[in-house]
Amino acid sequence: MQIKRYFRKVSPFDKAGSFDVQGPGSIFIDRIEGCFYNVVGLPLAKLGAMLKKVGVHII
Repeated sequence: MQIKRYFRKVSPFDKAGSFDVQGPGSIFIDRIEGCFYNVVGLPLAKLGAMLKKVGVHII
């Protein structure tokens, strides 16, 4: 029942895995293994390391 109410309020079609881990969908997430940003869509730590490797320093 809870999932039906969620999908009435939130569109699953613009979400990875149908849930918005940073919004209301977070109530369905017990834990995240690995980088939070990988779940959201962009692995920032990995991107930063890759950019540094090619000589681009963001900070």
